[in-house]
Amino acid sequence: MRRWLSLLGPLLALALAQPVTLQYWHINTETFGLPALRELIRRFESQNPGIKVEERFHANAYTGLLQNLQAALAAGNPPDVAQIGYLYTRYVVENFPFVPAEELDRRYTGGRWLRRYPPNIQELGMVDGRMVAVPYSLSNIVTYYNADLFRRAGLDPDRPPATWEGWRRAAETIKARTGKYGFYLILLDDNWAIEALIRSNGGRLLACEGGRYRAPVDSPEAVEALGMWADMVRRGLALGALLQQGEQAFVAGESAAFMTTIARRAGLEAQTQGRFELRGTRFPTFGGKRPGLPAGGNVLMVFSKDPRRQEAAWRFIQYLTSAEGFTIWSKGTGYVPLLPELARDPRYLKDFVEKSPIQKAAMDQLPFTAPWTSFPGKNGLAASQALFRAVQKALSGQASAESALKEASQEINRLIGGEQCSG
Repeated sequence: MRRWLSLLGPLLALALAQPVTLQYWHINTETFGLPALRELIRRFESQNPGIKVEERFHANAYTGLLQNLQAALAAGNPPDVAQIGYLYTRYVVENFPFVPAEELDRRYTGGRWLRRYPPNIQELGMVDGRMVAVPYSLSNIVTYYNADLFRRAGLDPDRPPATWEGWRRAAETIKARTGKYGFYLILLDDNWAIEALIRSNGGRLLACEGGRYRAPVDSPEAVEALGMWADMVRRGLALGALLQQGEQAFVAGESAAFMTTIARRAGLEAQTQGRFELRGTRFPTFGGKRPGLPAGGNVLMVFSKDPRRQEAAWRFIQYLTSAEGFTIWSKGTGYVPLLPELARDPRYLKDFVEKSPIQKAAMDQLPFTAPWTSFPGKNGLAASQALFRAVQKALSGQASAESALKEASQEINRLIGGEQCSG
């Protein structure tokens, strides 16, 4: 730990010749990490009097931020640092101008800062063998549940369902005895939840066949997974809505469970305090199949054009990814610390993790973490939207899961069909 601080200390002690104001783009709200982010900025600025940080929130999560980033780059006014969702890292590298993280590390910290990460964590910031971004936030999908509502339905909150079949039965009981939804599964156009379902049922969103990418999103495993979700929404056992409405329903006690990112732990604990007993468990499995949970979260990427601003941006990133920075971030969100030793160190996160069963549920799922699929090429964003439309059609009853996914597969393969791959 002292070695890391020795790297950071000399840089923090320096003051830039002229004050710099950085623009930091993020997706954090009051109930999703913003208080922790503002505390991080406050502490960073107190240690770096020559640097100010302006944080800017972007709606519609990583997709919304990416669309706004594209416009800002076209206008020649990009942010200095931005959170980029793992699923869009390759898209940014292939289509946007940026400053590679490994270049900044070599220039300002002798290539030592990024080496602190374990090899598997370094891979989160890599594209084609280059470390282009700094891994920052890592989450997986967990199941938060209302223990009081379980009791009202006659269910044992100490024994939450472990499988989708178990949740179907529990949802039927909850609906019959309380009139409430059994669960709400997060729905956003980043396809995080549907990928968790499909991968956990043995399917996948992207394959490499004959040197070309193909999207087998209409496989039997994918159809079965989406069909199960859509059927429970149709029967009123699950709420089918976008995130804001779904989260509000859970907090208001209208849904017994909320399946979403561990990064919402702190926010949900604050929102539900005094309302009901909040608990957490793992994401459901399809029988005995091994789960496949896409790694949620983001990397930090630098888009500054001026070297002086790049240096200031790197200092800010160093603080965010320091032992102190990760501790504040993990406690204030739920994100899993990317320096594993922090969870074993009493100076940082050891006591906190031991006292948080919900956080432990996410950490227990780390062996099942899989890459968050990014559709390749300049049409990758359009391909992602095609899959999201298919999910919406199935959940709303406009089409069966089979027909919706078949249509999406054809559209996605048309969009990415020319992209080459190896393997």
